[in-house]
Amino acid sequence: MTEEKWPYNLPIWRRAHCAISPDGKFIAEIKNAYEVSMSNPTSGTLHLSAGLELEYCNPSFLWSDDSRYLAVPRFFSRFGLFRRQRLLLIDVHDRIVRAAPVITYYFQPDSFSDERLVVTKNPSRSAEKVVWEIPADLHQFKRVDIIWRDAEQINEPAVE
Repeated sequence: MTEEKWPYNLPIWRRAHCAISPDGKFIAEIKNAYEVSMSNPTSGTLHLSAGLELEYCNPSFLWSDDSRYLAVPRFFSRFGLFRRQRLLLIDVHDRIVRAAPVITYYFQPDSFSDERLVVTKNPSRSAEKVVWEIPADLHQFKRVDIIWRDAEQINEPAVE
């Protein structure tokens, strides 16, 4: 198999992604992601073993090194079209989802360690780094009302 050419080799174009939290307690997975529109990054349903399912997520998500947070880009509809993303920060311990204050076409989480979340806005265009100190900058993020289920109520993703 050959490596895709840039920018199609970036994580925002993944067709699937599975990530186990560093402590091994949680699994985040998007099994099938599809292009939002021709030659644009992909979107799918995020299945989180902690009891959460979210549609329209991009499979470039990643865990914080302490396993408490999952950073995931999510498309939202504006005028009926999925044109922009918000970066969601999922707190699996407190079962809270928060949205970053910034909206852009595409987010790509790059690293999440030592309480520092680094993401790239629009990595295939005019790339710009954004950095948040988590949990110190959580006050900038808006809480999102999302229903969590008990982990037994949803199909947990299989690890292969």
